[in-house]
Amino acid sequence: MENQMGKWKWPMIRRCVGILACAFGALFFTAGCAPTRDGHDLKALGLAYQLKELKEPRPNRAHVLRVDLTNRRIRPAVVIGEDPDGDGPAETALTDPRKLASDRSTIAFVNTNPWDSFPDNTGRRNRRWFEGQPVDIHGLAVSGGQVRSHGQPGSASVLVNGQGRVFLGDGPGDSPVEAMAGFGQIVSKGAVIVPAGGAVHPRTAIGVDRSGNAMWMVVVDGRQERYSEGMNLHELGSLMLGLGCWNATNMDGGGSSIMGLVGEDGQLH
Repeated sequence: MENQMGKWKWPMIRRCVGILACAFGALFFTAGCAPTRDGHDLKALGLAYQLKELKEPRPNRAHVLRVDLTNRRIRPAVVIGEDPDGDGPAETALTDPRKLASDRSTIAFVNTNPWDSFPDNTGRRNRRWFEGQPVDIHGLAVSGGQVRSHGQPGSASVLVNGQGRVFLGDGPGDSPVEAMAGFGQIVSKGAVIVPAGGAVHPRTAIGVDRSGNAMWMVVVDGRQERYSEGMNLHELGSLMLGLGCWNATNMDGGGSSIMGLVGEDGQLH
């Protein structure tokens, strides 16, 4: 959610790139390789990172990771925190994304699904977030073919099929092996579909090109005056379109926005 601090859900890719967010995230892992971050070559794995330092309409720093989904040495996956109550109402518990991305085969990650706490008997929700807090995941969340949270009206799903291809909306063929959801689609069929203006926040977005062979994971820093102040949804959509996205979705943002990437020292930063 837009104002949360320090917790995330995520998707991920192995030998690995990944995505993370409050209790749930996506990552990329190296496939069929020993779980190590040593001696990695991001370019050989189909990954390209870029820091875009923008001046207009306000200062912003956008972290951009392009992933070649045709590279068979990596695979996308979703990681979800533990279910704290089994068949109870909670779908996961807030977890530091660095813990979700601690597998040595993780190369990169970003946050994904929004979430919220549960109301008490007066209808009030505790939004003073803490690690281990039971929460409800908003939108579709699937990890390893297991559905943790079902899709909801108005959310925008990001789906991964058995071949590692990524689709936004309804993917063709079988049920997704991995899936996550955001607040809504911001680019559709090569056009920005959100109006200009609106609130400025830190942002996370995921997009794909028209062929479905390339994916972008983007995090825009925010709430840092004169350094990186954040974007509205139209600006975020325009950024994704300019990168080459045919479709793109706005994921959870605000204090949840995070990207991790393995550096030359073999550590996630």
